[in-house]
Amino acid sequence: MIPSAPDKFSPRRAKLFASPFIVMGAVALVLALYGVVTRQLNLNAAKHLLTIVVVCAGAALLIIGWFATKRTKPAVLLKARHADKPWMWREDWAAGRVDNDLHRSIFFLWIFVIFFNLVALGVGGLVVLRAVNFGNGLAWLGLLIPGIGFAVLGFALRTTRAWQKFGRTVLQMTTLPVAPGTVLSGTIRVPVRLQPEHAFYLRLSCVRSTTAMRGKTRVTTERILWQEEKWFQPNLPQTVARATCLPVHFSLPATLPETAGAHGDGVQWRLEASAKVSGPDFHAHFEVPVYLPVAVSAPVENAGAAGSAPVVAPMPVAVDPAAPDPSLPWQLTLDQIRQEIQSRITVTDTAEGRELIFPAGRNPGFASGAATLWVVWTAAVVAMICFRAPLVFPLVFAAVDALMSIFVVDLWFRRSHVLVTPTQVKLLTAWLMLKKEQVIPVAEVATLKAEIGATAGHAVYYDLKIKTRSGQEYVAAKNLSHQPEADWLIRQLAAALKR
Repeated sequence: MIPSAPDKFSPRRAKLFASPFIVMGAVALVLALYGVVTRQLNLNAAKHLLTIVVVCAGAALLIIGWFATKRTKPAVLLKARHADKPWMWREDWAAGRVDNDLHRSIFFLWIFVIFFNLVALGVGGLVVLRAVNFGNGLAWLGLLIPGIGFAVLGFALRTTRAWQKFGRTVLQMTTLPVAPGTVLSGTIRVPVRLQPEHAFYLRLSCVRSTTAMRGKTRVTTERILWQEEKWFQPNLPQTVARATCLPVHFSLPATLPETAGAHGDGVQWRLEASAKVSGPDFHAHFEVPVYLPVAVSAPVENAGAAGSAPVVAPMPVAVDPAAPDPSLPWQLTLDQIRQEIQSRITVTDTAEGRELIFPAGRNPGFASGAATLWVVWTAAVVAMICFRAPLVFPLVFAAVDALMSIFVVDLWFRRSHVLVTPTQVKLLTAWLMLKKEQVIPVAEVATLKAEIGATAGHAVYYDLKIKTRSGQEYVAAKNLSHQPEADWLIRQLAAALKR
């Protein structure tokens, strides 16, 4: 028998038990800062109050950690009981569903937020005490540390508000697990009625995570092996009153690996759903179990309720990969998708041939994020130089900063122009006043493809490439933000070449 689900009120109880310690620590910190600023408290007494802050923080984290350990016990029992069936190691998977990762991680998010803010307040308080007692004006910059903590707290509050608004969102799969080369089919069930402003957006990704030691630091990098996205009309037919059901139908390539390892090191399949609605936007993330063989799993409709053992069928029938997509009638057309993403790419037929224009700054969100990171990194380099850090540090950071500068300039100012004539393909790439022109004879074009280029979080940006018969590769355009548009541009180029 599968262990019952942990108490769903455990996060609330943990915060309830820890809140007195958190309040005592916050009061002690405020008293310390107030006493020092008004010079009614000496430095030693203030340090004693800050010690109380640390003790209270430790007690709060101890309580929260105990509840966290209690919540992880069912997963440990499932792993021991089903050593050869990794799709039974998670309680929701064993019950025949996939829970929203936001719902699963909200408790641990608050553990991090509380820990980060208590440490930030303690460190910031010590820095301010030093500024008041030793007259170091620059030390008041220590207030930036609690400021970052409050920003993290704001993020947690928004995330919690969204979690409370949309309730327990789950993915009901037709077959669990699903195998590479078959179809991921099912329904995302949201226990409230959603009225999106424009469309529902679904994205399935296969991500390889690698953790390695760099010096004494563990660094995790992610590489998106494959991704597909779909857009649905806001007026999807609903079969459940006061709830929203989103159809899921993705064909999985047979060449991709199955789920392996854990978070931080291995392969994960992630399904994301989102929509812009009034108030907090809807977001849901699911880690999909992709394993071979499917023949040992059970269909979801035969699964038991949460916390009970699912009924295992001997030979579940997977969805036929050749079967038509039942959600196709409700998907947005390409023109609607391009309007939704506000695409600035233009395709026109001129007297010379077909012309594709990719203007500069097409992805302001991506470019702004990269520019912000570059500004912070550059500020760190300047600080190292001003404070006379060992020469090796500013040199290494400056070299990375130069590469980041090139990348940011490319994001903001790169523009591309592709002209397909009856005899040749002209590629013109420009950055402000700098220009590069390339000419490819039509007879030499072998293949056209859109490959994954840059990534930002789980978002993928595609590069449009032309490969010649001699094996040489040309980049026609970079940083295409959505796969449907990238595929459409490939078809536009192929049709022009055939003519």
